[in-house]
Amino acid sequence: MQKIYHFSSIEELKDSIDKNVKDLDSQIELHSKLIGDKIRESEKTNSEELSDLKDKLNPEKSKEQKSDSKKSSNKKTAPTKRKKSKRGESENWIDYENLHLYNGVGTRGEIELYFKSLEEMKSDSEKLKATQESLEKLMNSGIKKDLGGIGYEQNDGTFEIAFIKTDSKREKFTFKSIITVGCAS
Repeated sequence: MQKIYHFSSIEELKDSIDKNVKDLDSQIELHSKLIGDKIRESEKTNSEELSDLKDKLNPEKSKEQKSDSKKSSNKKTAPTKRKKSKRGESENWIDYENLHLYNGVGTRGEIELYFKSLEEMKSDSEKLKATQESLEKLMNSGIKKDLGGIGYEQNDGTFEIAFIKTDSKREKFTFKSIITVGCAS
């Protein structure tokens, strides 16, 4: 994702941000499909391994299933709790110097990384959309649309803009025409 934006007009900056939002949205859709395919593929082999990840995809559906299963079973069982690390991931991650490694081979680690990437992209998309709205409000407030400048997107999603003088000089309006005057003799 681009952090520095050079623009010769507000419209150019807006178009650049629009393009980034569209790119992010297409990547989000691609990752969502990929996660769904991986989960469906793993259902054929082992559905228990990825049950909590499926709950992340469909939180409403998993709540309904849990309430249905509680109603159908009259036994009181102790709830099983999975240990979560401080990053919100499963306990299977190991820190090794500057790396964070998944302890195991299989699709679970891969899917967890896709989820993490998906959540980050959704967050970035929301921040860019908020920037788009602010830019629209700025344009509607009457700022000159032909101002050039530079923009910087910070990690927290805030956007800083500095307007600069453009090197190109505006042409003055001139009217050129050939006038012929007919003389009657």
